[in-house]
Amino acid sequence: MDQTHTRALEALQPFVHLANSNSATSPRFIANIVTNATSSPHTYVFAELLETPTIQALGSPDTPAEYHGYLKLLEIFAWGTWQEYQATPNLPKLSSEQTLKLRLLSLLTLSTTTKPLTYSALMTALSLPTTSDLESLVTTAIYASLITARLSPASDPPTVKVTAVAPLRDVQPQSLPKMITLLTEWETRCGDVVSDLEAEIARVKNNAAKRRVKEQEYQTLLEEAVKQRAENAGNSGAGSGRGGKKGVFGRLGAAAAAAGTGRNKREFSADDVDEDDGFWDINTDGMDIDEGAGSSSRAAGSRHSKRILGKKS
Repeated sequence: MDQTHTRALEALQPFVHLANSNSATSPRFIANIVTNATSSPHTYVFAELLETPTIQALGSPDTPAEYHGYLKLLEIFAWGTWQEYQATPNLPKLSSEQTLKLRLLSLLTLSTTTKPLTYSALMTALSLPTTSDLESLVTTAIYASLITARLSPASDPPTVKVTAVAPLRDVQPQSLPKMITLLTEWETRCGDVVSDLEAEIARVKNNAAKRRVKEQEYQTLLEEAVKQRAENAGNSGAGSGRGGKKGVFGRLGAAAAAAGTGRNKREFSADDVDEDDGFWDINTDGMDIDEGAGSSSRAAGSRHSKRILGKKS
């Protein structure tokens, strides 16, 4: 679409040069420039031609009345519509090329202002008698890259679905103040949004810095706690180690003292055995089991429990 606008500007330049040339002195010559510019198949923008002094001179009281309408005609081609042309009296009659061009330009405007773009609305606005004429015009606009659209004659109602419009309509000077106001308001809203975003970014950064400080403090406290616990564990381990040695030596001393009692005979009883050894324990008269030779002399005067060996059934 931007290339279409560039081509339209390039196509207008020869007419702008003619309007600025020294030969553009008579109203008839200037009127012919307007006719040729609006009839050319590649010209769709006319604001630069309208701004030339010679074209503006057509509206002067000194210009013959028969040429006054060419200035208004060029304005309609720049930003007007087919309906405006029909509603304005004393305008030059259009050729077939000019008629097609003005209808195409009007279709661009209708595509951006009328929703939905029905067949009936377009036929009324463009003074087209049949649907085939409308479809032919829309097809011409599509192949000329003026619009991107799709015909839907079977829909209810039949419509033209336009998805893109080339920027080929000039801006009417009277609409500039309104556009400036709208753009200024939009700029103010954008500034407010940017300010809100900057404030939100600053808040997020501040919160992130606070979280980092808290994390560092927590990490420091955690390291100190781990270090302190390790030190406490080391101290308690050393104390328990000394106590453990003392307890071991005490138990060894007690064992040595018990060994000095002269008891060298080993006695067996049912309470001394925790696990099943496969034999019955019977507290009846039976065989004595001594640990070794000479045990009978050391065991004189003492009676011990006897264990009778017998296999379990």
